[in-house]
Amino acid sequence: MSMVIGKSKAGEKTGEDAHKSANVPATKSRDGRDRLLYGAGRLLAERGYAGMELRDVAERGEAPRGSIYHHFPGGKAQLATEAAELDGVRIRIGIERSLVERGLKETLARFGEIFRKQASNDPSRIGCPVAAAALARPEDPALAAAATAAFESWEGAIAAALEREGVAADRAATFAAMVVSTVEGALVRTRAAGDLAPLDSAIAGLGQSLDSLLAEAK
Repeated sequence: MSMVIGKSKAGEKTGEDAHKSANVPATKSRDGRDRLLYGAGRLLAERGYAGMELRDVAERGEAPRGSIYHHFPGGKAQLATEAAELDGVRIRIGIERSLVERGLKETLARFGEIFRKQASNDPSRIGCPVAAAALARPEDPALAAAATAAFESWEGAIAAALEREGVAADRAATFAAMVVSTVEGALVRTRAAGDLAPLDSAIAGLGQSLDSLLAEAK
């Protein structure tokens, strides 16, 4: 799910900006910080917060382990929270761009394509770093709050697109919440089964529900 439509809020990084520093870093220090965030995000998705070991973050991010506390004085909690926030922004931006370029139904189908590519080698490793962050409550409420804010931002983008298609605001909000919950739940089932069938079924079902919703709105 990642491109901001229109102007971003003051001080907020767009998904493009969030990764620009990794490609054209202003300093080596900044590049190292971005690599650690990338490593943390991938490990959150694969292992969850409890399994996100700092030594593995450093290895995955190709950065010295000692640099973690330099960049993230708050340690694991700060690193995980910022990684989840970054992925939340990327996904929201991707949703917004896809909605503009492809429309609602193709955007739903694209979710499936993205995760199918992610799981092409091993479906048991499929995951979403934001969902993993959500499970951190009560161990880390701040991390869970970051995940909740990300989910709500995705829902907001989908609901706004539905309203533009004539769907009433309350129904648009309900359907948008169902999309996010269904996709996230399907990822859990896909990982548990080691098979993409649950994800494929969820995407197909959402497409059918979307057709009915839009037909009623006409």
